[in-house]
Amino acid sequence: MNNNIEKGRIGELFAQSVLESYGIRTSHVDIMGDDLWAKTPADVFVKVQVKSSSRPILHSAHHTMKKYSFALHNMRKYDGAVLLVALDKQLLLARWGLEIVTKTIKLAPTSFTKQAQDESVAKCFNL
Repeated sequence: MNNNIEKGRIGELFAQSVLESYGIRTSHVDIMGDDLWAKTPADVFVKVQVKSSSRPILHSAHHTMKKYSFALHNMRKYDGAVLLVALDKQLLLARWGLEIVTKTIKLAPTSFTKQAQDESVAKCFNL
């Protein structure tokens, strides 16, 4: 991946396929502020923003653990789901935008597991 637009698009398509696997119908949209629109099995509409990271990195010379970093500057007060995608692990975590209080989230690679993905998607989309 050679640019952020390409990385973002790959993350959006990956997130869309993951949500579909949970029975959540999705549509990719080109609307400022939303990447996907989703409809849960209970027929609830959810706006979705996708944030992607290619791989974990060291964020400072004195750090010893590599972490995924997600810029969330515009996500505070977002009334929808925010999906954090670890592209190299092909896993994601779902959060509700209104719960985000920081401009950046840094997560350890161990945060991304299939079980964590299942639990966060179920909680965020009320499955």
